[in-house]
Amino acid sequence: MSLVRGIQRLTPADDAASVRPLRLVLLALLLALLPLALEGPAQASHRSAAPSAVATFPSSRSIPPTGPIAGGSGAISLNTAIGEREGAWIVVRGATQISRSLAVAGLAPVGVEVDWAHYVSFDGKLVPDALLPWDGVTRPAERSNQPLYVRVTVPREARPGTYRGQVIVQADGRNVTVPLTVKVFPVVLPPAGVARGNMLTSFHLSPETYVNTASALYGFGSNEERSAANRALYSWLATYRISPASWGFGEPRSTAGYEGSNRWWLDSAGNMRQQLEPGRFATLRVPISNNHQRRPIAGMSPSAPETWCPYLRSVHAFWSAHGWLASTVPYVYGVDEPGAAGQKLVARQAAATHGCFPGGRQLMTGRPSASNRYLWDGRRKDDLDIWVVLLRRWYGRFTSPARQVTANRARENLRYIDAVRRRGKMVWSYLYTGVPGTPGFRAVEPLSNPRMYLLWNALEGTDGVLYGQGTTNYRASVSPLDRVDRGGEFVLFYPGRAAPIPSARLEQIRDGLEDAALLNMVRRTRGPAAVRTILGGSGLFSANARGVELACTMGCALKRPHAYAWPVWSHDASTGWRIEDAKAKALKLAARSSRGS
Repeated sequence: MSLVRGIQRLTPADDAASVRPLRLVLLALLLALLPLALEGPAQASHRSAAPSAVATFPSSRSIPPTGPIAGGSGAISLNTAIGEREGAWIVVRGATQISRSLAVAGLAPVGVEVDWAHYVSFDGKLVPDALLPWDGVTRPAERSNQPLYVRVTVPREARPGTYRGQVIVQADGRNVTVPLTVKVFPVVLPPAGVARGNMLTSFHLSPETYVNTASALYGFGSNEERSAANRALYSWLATYRISPASWGFGEPRSTAGYEGSNRWWLDSAGNMRQQLEPGRFATLRVPISNNHQRRPIAGMSPSAPETWCPYLRSVHAFWSAHGWLASTVPYVYGVDEPGAAGQKLVARQAAATHGCFPGGRQLMTGRPSASNRYLWDGRRKDDLDIWVVLLRRWYGRFTSPARQVTANRARENLRYIDAVRRRGKMVWSYLYTGVPGTPGFRAVEPLSNPRMYLLWNALEGTDGVLYGQGTTNYRASVSPLDRVDRGGEFVLFYPGRAAPIPSARLEQIRDGLEDAALLNMVRRTRGPAAVRTILGGSGLFSANARGVELACTMGCALKRPHAYAWPVWSHDASTGWRIEDAKAKALKLAARSSRGS
């Protein structure tokens, strides 16, 4: 702005003809300098020193393949709890060859990894989504903006304090030192495999597709390699706090329940033991099919729950004998998005689950209403235990002007959600691509969106999240590391040789689950108003201590061009810094509460 004003002072209107050449020279100078002004001081200073530039960004910041990226820094500073992982981006601009080394003696016992962000094509849009393991050896940059993902892991034995190290990036022979500071607060996150205190999860996946795709990509030549890939998949999912909605090769093949076999892919008992070590997952899906599965698991039809009892008792006995039920939530997900007739079936399924699987919960995707009160009236043993409500239908929708005087529907759905909560039922959320207005998991959305979805769950205090779109729906003819269709909605991680390769989105999902566990602590000790104050005060949602302000087409406190009522939420270049600000506030408040107790 000051540069433009300077040009105006040099070119007074009363002598336009004499200064026209000067105008052209200065205009050319302005256009040459404008990219540096847009980049911000950190990037501009690097660029002036050398052709390549190095800058850091919050982990939830979207990184384009080309062009300047505003708002960067020259260092990484992370705030974490004990038992948490956290990350950040280093972006190298304009380099052709990149390597890195670490100086981490001052970080012990905090662990540090640096992944290479590989660009994948999503419907023709390049996104640095696949985070490849990298030992730091020289690699050619894939695009003019080459992101590196820095991940720190704070083990449970770490003590509170400030830890310091360095990431040394070599870009075309020039070393750039990036200081790395990790402040560990006296706050301990609950272990991933414990239900209490955590945001519960259920994510659909196909282990068979994962193993087959990994085998094709990396040329597995033996059944042991395939079996090892399956074992690695489940142990890796646990590190991301993701509970699988399928046990794949560990699902019973007959009504007799779990059986052994010398062919590993038929060994349901052996595979289940390897996949489900005690304490690994906080939620356990009881192997009963729902209405979308063509071949019912173990031959048990979801439409005939009255026949389930011997099978359910067999599964329960096997799980109980191995100690898998002590601190988890087992659930049956027997019908997805049912209509009126399907909800009557859910009541019958719930009766079978409650009668034949002690401690089992019945889950359904759908919202409570006056018409399905029989599923939450507490009169019989057929109540639904876990209501999973579609994200955009959580609150309600717009009200036409003709009805606004007599009825406002902006919070119509929320009233029933609050009613089932008062009766002790769990309420989760789920999402998929549909009408705009809420965040999702697609790679073509802002990278902050997956984390904002989990933070919204923390804002509303939901008990869990379900993702039924899939995480491993790879195309048979194309490597997912090259191209993924449908915006990446059905792929959240990639096949790896030794273990799965995370997406940048999955990092945000795990970070969001950890954020939710942290904010659960704040909610328990300070109340929901404190959570709203943190998330609203950081500019992430239209919320404050009094409540959540909703936006919709009409009939809401705020106006937005969407039919469904939902809070205004941040999803621009500032969101990453807002998330970091909210995280620091939550940690400080949780630490004070911990000292007070």
